[in-house]
Amino acid sequence: MDLRGEDLFTVAGSLAELIGAPITIEDENSTVLAYSSGEQAVDEARIGTILGRQVPGRYRQLLTEAGVFERLHHDTDVIYVDLHVPDMRPRAAIAVRDGGRPVGSIWAAVTAFPTPEQEAILRSAVPVVAEHIAAQRERVDVTRRLQVDRVRALITGGEPAFRAADDLRLSGQLTVAAAAPVAPGKSLPSGLLASLGLYLDTLAVESVAAQLDDIIYVVIAAGEKDVRRLADDFLGRARSGHAFVVAVGRAVDTAGQAHLSRGDADRVLAALQHASRGGVVGTMRDTLASVLALRVADIFDGLGTLTPLAALVAHDEQHGTDLVATARAFLAHGGDVADAAAALHVHPNTLRNRLRRCVESCGVDLSDADTRLVLMLHLKLRGLRER
Repeated sequence: MDLRGEDLFTVAGSLAELIGAPITIEDENSTVLAYSSGEQAVDEARIGTILGRQVPGRYRQLLTEAGVFERLHHDTDVIYVDLHVPDMRPRAAIAVRDGGRPVGSIWAAVTAFPTPEQEAILRSAVPVVAEHIAAQRERVDVTRRLQVDRVRALITGGEPAFRAADDLRLSGQLTVAAAAPVAPGKSLPSGLLASLGLYLDTLAVESVAAQLDDIIYVVIAAGEKDVRRLADDFLGRARSGHAFVVAVGRAVDTAGQAHLSRGDADRVLAALQHASRGGVVGTMRDTLASVLALRVADIFDGLGTLTPLAALVAHDEQHGTDLVATARAFLAHGGDVADAAAALHVHPNTLRNRLRRCVESCGVDLSDADTRLVLMLHLKLRGLRER
């Protein structure tokens, strides 16, 4: 069978003609790579498989329960599959391997147990299909690597970004968005990059996306508000939306400034991940306080016991007081003693006494604007770390 110069659809058609049965060629995840034409309506299972480009969930479950996929994983010869269901004709199937690793399978919708001749044809097709799948994956890998290199250059900025934008035909205002797992160390949902690309293609949005380590970066030829709207819509549609967060950077006017948008997105991502709540879209405007707190975390850590918050914490631990809670409530309510006291369920005079103790015992004067600024930022950081 010399079909190495043909595509997989031609291979499937030739196999169908030789065997006398409709053919589908699938990858190891039951995704359809090719199929023979002319007899798609042989049964409901084949119709659903071709229309959905994947074996429908119901039939995958039946095949799994019958041990078919397990046999394909281990067996090297043709196997006969008859699930005895009215909407699925029997199948003759054989695994396709590349260097011993399963990479796909060939399925023939037969009417009875395959003849020796049909089995021989299926066996002879395996190396041909394996070569086609390997070549196809190599082409995909090359394209993906090129895409990753271009996106990396684009979000790095400078002259390489201009060249990448020209190659990708991106022009005008650009905004970088980034999707990452809900918390560091977790994985992105499988297939998220492909789903995002399909979503943007469907809307005819000029964009390019690539996954760099555990972050998917998307450069979109649109303003920040439009990208925020797209991200919200995509998250609302994604089944796995609870498992990741999306950060949107500022809009920039040229590709050479794309690194500024990427920098925003990275900082917002860090803030969103500290919140550990998935299904969220954030911008710098939404998360600025958190971003600033995280940016100065090393400074606060280096100061140790010299910060106002450290002084209040130490006093509470030594004397069983509630000065940290007092300061937090006072700052959260804009310095309004009555509102802060109500939030703490204490009398306003009790709150005033605690504020005096902050000054007299800890040297923390909440009437001083700089002290309030430092304390609010440190409390924000502490809150992020406690989540």
